[in-house]
Amino acid sequence: MEAPNLLENGNIPQQRRCPCCKVALYTSIFGLIALSVVACLLLHKQPPETCWAHGFLLNYSTSTNKATMIWEWNLKHCDDLVQQNRKHLIIKQNGNYFIYAQISRQKNVTELFTVELYKEPNISLNKAIGPKAGDEKGMVNFGRPFYLQKGDTLYCEANIGPEAIRMGNDTYWGLYKI
Repeated sequence: MEAPNLLENGNIPQQRRCPCCKVALYTSIFGLIALSVVACLLLHKQPPETCWAHGFLLNYSTSTNKATMIWEWNLKHCDDLVQQNRKHLIIKQNGNYFIYAQISRQKNVTELFTVELYKEPNISLNKAIGPKAGDEKGMVNFGRPFYLQKGDTLYCEANIGPEAIRMGNDTYWGLYKI
């Protein structure tokens, strides 16, 4: 017994199947996928780049009552977050920042040498102490997170004279926003 032509290949008679329907279905699926990809690309916001401020020691001079450290700054992606002048970093947005510093000496000194991070007006945030003798190229460094507020002005100082500090890339400090 032979099945009727109507039930062969499903319930739709063979002559009624439209070859255009397959093309239309695949085209609409492809179109929806393409539209979804375009929408994702247009609506997806990229995360902001990390603000990073790094300064190396350009000049260091002492007067009778205070040392002045001049830094050469390189700020990346810090618009509206951090501002610099030659001596300070000024915080423009509240948040958590990781601050690091390193002071390198180029000769032995008579006392332990320190690097200290301050927030104006003369508030010590962190202090690290290094050896006065031993390795001729001794260094002291630190790094830790801080919560800072808009308007905080930061600066870094050492307690040894400019003749004992290595300038340039060996002595630096900076921060990045976390």
